[in-house]
Amino acid sequence: MLQPDCEPIMQTIQSLEQQTLEIDNRIGTLVAEAMRLNPLQFIVSQRMIDHLIGAKHALQDEWDNAMNEFA
Repeated sequence: MLQPDCEPIMQTIQSLEQQTLEIDNRIGTLVAEAMRLNPLQFIVSQRMIDHLIGAKHALQDEWDNAMNEFA
C-alpha cells in the first residue's frame, strides 16, 4: 500500500503520463495530415510537430523528476 504522502506524486506521474500520450496522439495525427499536404503546408505542420515534440520532452523531464522524487 502506498504511503499517504506518495499520493500527490503518483497523481502527478499519472497526469504527466496522460499528457504525454495525448501529445503522442496529436503528433501522429499531424504527421498523417502533413503527408497529404503540399510542401509549404507540410513545413508549417512540421513546425507544429517540432513544438509538440519539445513539449513532450519537457513532460518527460518532469516525469523523470517525479519518479526520482517518488523513489
